[in-house]
Amino acid sequence: MNVNKNKESLDIELNTDFNLFAVRKIDGLLDERTELRIDLTQARFINSKAVLYLNKLLKANINVRLKNPPKIFFETLHILGLHEKWDLKSIVEP
Repeated sequence: MNVNKNKESLDIELNTDFNLFAVRKIDGLLDERTELRIDLTQARFINSKAVLYLNKLLKANINVRLKNPPKIFFETLHILGLHEKWDLKSIVEP
């Protein structure tokens, strides 16, 4: 995991899957920051714990950006019914 942080934002480049282990590390680094950007280019999957964590952040008005999430991310959102609640155009970066 590559980390770049400043007073307001946290940029993460995951070199593994986005799972509970990654969630715990990110949550420990986020502190009071209001912006989170995660590069998921190397992630093969995002599990439901990670999606629920992102949902919690979005509800707390954290500005979340995801770069190159794997296809399973969108499938998980549909299963959980979050695809209609999240503004994916503002969250997902190409």
